[in-house]
Amino acid sequence: MIYPWIWDKLPGGRLTRTVCAILLLAAAGGFLWYVLFPLADSLFGLDEVTVEPSAGQP
Repeated sequence: MIYPWIWDKLPGGRLTRTVCAILLLAAAGGFLWYVLFPLADSLFGLDEVTVEPSAGQP
């Protein structure tokens, strides 16, 4: 499994590893939130909604 491998590669004791793991998760989340998701939105136009009323609706 990948998670035990990552845990073994982190430096220090249990507290230091926990802090490093939290920082790595925060960095990955920040990268997704501020870089990857806006890029995907600009490429795919995820917020462009085109809903046309049907013929029987006012």
